[in-house]
Amino acid sequence: MTHLCSAFWQHTNIRPGDRIYPCCRFKESIGIFNGDLDQVLFTDAYKDLREKNKNNTYIPGCEKCYYEESIGHKSLRQELNETYNTNEISLKYLEIGLDNLCNLACDGCNSEFSTSWIKKEEEIFGQSKYKLIETKDFNVPNTVNKLLFLGGEPLITSRHYNIINTIEEKYLVDLIYNTNGMFIPEDEKLLNQFKSVKFILSIDGYGTNNSVVREGSNWDKILDFVEWVISQKYKLQINTVLHRNNYFMLGDLDSWITENNFDWYINCLTYPRELDIVNLEDEEKQAMLAELELINIPNKEFIINHLNYKTIAE
Repeated sequence: MTHLCSAFWQHTNIRPGDRIYPCCRFKESIGIFNGDLDQVLFTDAYKDLREKNKNNTYIPGCEKCYYEESIGHKSLRQELNETYNTNEISLKYLEIGLDNLCNLACDGCNSEFSTSWIKKEEEIFGQSKYKLIETKDFNVPNTVNKLLFLGGEPLITSRHYNIINTIEEKYLVDLIYNTNGMFIPEDEKLLNQFKSVKFILSIDGYGTNNSVVREGSNWDKILDFVEWVISQKYKLQINTVLHRNNYFMLGDLDSWITENNFDWYINCLTYPRELDIVNLEDEEKQAMLAELELINIPNKEFIINHLNYKTIAE
């Protein structure tokens, strides 16, 4: 079986602190961003990854895609390969985290992606792993046709406007934001110049349950954000990260999403390991399986296979 991944040819993920990753799932940084996106894919690290990938060599860092494919779930690699190719080296899909500024301290997160976790880590560990970290300013190359802003929370400042203003042919670019829904962009005129605009809204529980696992969130503000996205006719996807602190909240969330006919994707948290649902007690797993029988959520088979992974592995 071949594991060719177009990410090594046409994609990059740059995280706060100028750290380069081949994708959002890759485990280790492969370099430091110098501000020149035209050169990122031509570094020795990328060349080495492409060579290994062409030879079907196992690549440490790609474990999550290997794992998902092993249990019959479409991986990010397979999704990327539906749109991008390995025929040419050209940056077409850019994921960028401008900084780790964030107003929330969500379960499973840390100071790498949220400044709100700095104080919590100092209380727990005596110090935080990261302080405020930012990415260098840059111009978006004309080859890019998909731009995804990651966090921190990308809408907490106006810096993203500076970046998208560098794009010459905005009408050719799909613009996407990963957001917690607490901030509504003010420059619709600029956003409307793009081919499409999509917001991936992170919600891990319905109503006040969301603030239990996403500390600092406000459900009323989220509803205002959703209403604004719909009024502007932008695309909206709800993204839920499933873990041991919110698995019992799925029913109410499912009812709300079904009632509003929202696009919904559920991913299973695998780090930190103690929050992974595979580590639930047997009684808790049985309760979760019973709950899953009553609701029609996306990725149900994947969630069940992941929940039972230890059994499947045996």
